[in-house]
Amino acid sequence: MASSLRLRGLTPLFGLVLPVCAWASDTGGRWLDVEFPRDSPVLFVSFSLGPTTAHVRGSSMALDLHTSLVLRNTGNKTICGLTLRVEAQDLTPAGKGSVTVPSLNAQPGEVFPVRIDMELLRPFNVTKTEGAMVQVTLDCALFNDLSYYGPDTLDSRRALTVYELEARRDRRYLAGLLETGKLAQLREELNFGMQDLSPQQLGLALLREPEASQKGEQAVSVLPVSFRSSPVEPLGGAARIFGNQVRAPQVEVKNRSLKTVRSIEMGWIVRDQQGRDFVAGSSPASMRLGPVQKAKVTEPGILRFSHPTGQPMQIGAVMAFVDSVEFADGNVWIPSRRDITEATSEIGLRRALAASPEQQRLAEVYRRKGINALAAELKKVN
Repeated sequence: MASSLRLRGLTPLFGLVLPVCAWASDTGGRWLDVEFPRDSPVLFVSFSLGPTTAHVRGSSMALDLHTSLVLRNTGNKTICGLTLRVEAQDLTPAGKGSVTVPSLNAQPGEVFPVRIDMELLRPFNVTKTEGAMVQVTLDCALFNDLSYYGPDTLDSRRALTVYELEARRDRRYLAGLLETGKLAQLREELNFGMQDLSPQQLGLALLREPEASQKGEQAVSVLPVSFRSSPVEPLGGAARIFGNQVRAPQVEVKNRSLKTVRSIEMGWIVRDQQGRDFVAGSSPASMRLGPVQKAKVTEPGILRFSHPTGQPMQIGAVMAFVDSVEFADGNVWIPSRRDITEATSEIGLRRALAASPEQQRLAEVYRRKGINALAAELKKVN
């Protein structure tokens, strides 16, 4: 079953760069529209334009979009997170993008900013319409009771729910350390999120185009990493390794629960040739898996890994774990802190498995404002 990462003719003018707002003005159109339904719990207030530019790329206009929207929670529930669709007048994937904001916690009536930084392609031969070059719409807003609003065309509800459950897990854990006076352990957890001590972040690209087998490819086993409470267990699998590429990995999984599963998110761990392990990202897979049934999760593409410097990462081994499970009734499972602690004794890998956007946000609060500000933040959110 295929999955995708959670994770974009005027040759004489090639290289020309110009402000988007000026280009839009020259063509008599607007460059940005923000359109939410009238009953939306999120409404547009204003935007500010950053160093947004456009340049010619082949037969398309590449829009390097940098802007900050100001939105307002007009509903009566706290918004935990949201996903916006950002689209140029284009029918290709390069003309579409999205922005997900977890750990938002926007109270009713609160005004909050959302940054948009991405590149979109818009062909020159697109039929001119009355609309703007770029349209921003709401795909999903998740509330604090885990209900949601929006068309959810990008499967955003599931991703936002996972982010929110991770945030609640990590807030409870950090608050417990604070309340029991385990300040050294608390600092250790949060210092790990600081820039100079953070784990190395790998570059991960998913290549969809099939490629012929390469001479020197190695067939390897995909080793399972299991969590005690997981309703779905990875049983192992196989992949082919070529340099910094993991080709066509597949993992057999078993539903250990008595509930029907709608989708799972398979996480990947790669080991470099120095024996260091890195959590490399995850990929959701839609699948219907009945109680105690088995199935194979297959990624037909190629996972390509690189170091932050851009240098290819030479892969020595591949491991897989179940990062989240969505049941047919809409409920979602994520690993607990105890699950993660028991899964591995390697401290760096354990911390990488437990990392979340919320923990990174709280680490920044602690780094900038200290322990009292962190305590106030945990109390406010919880």
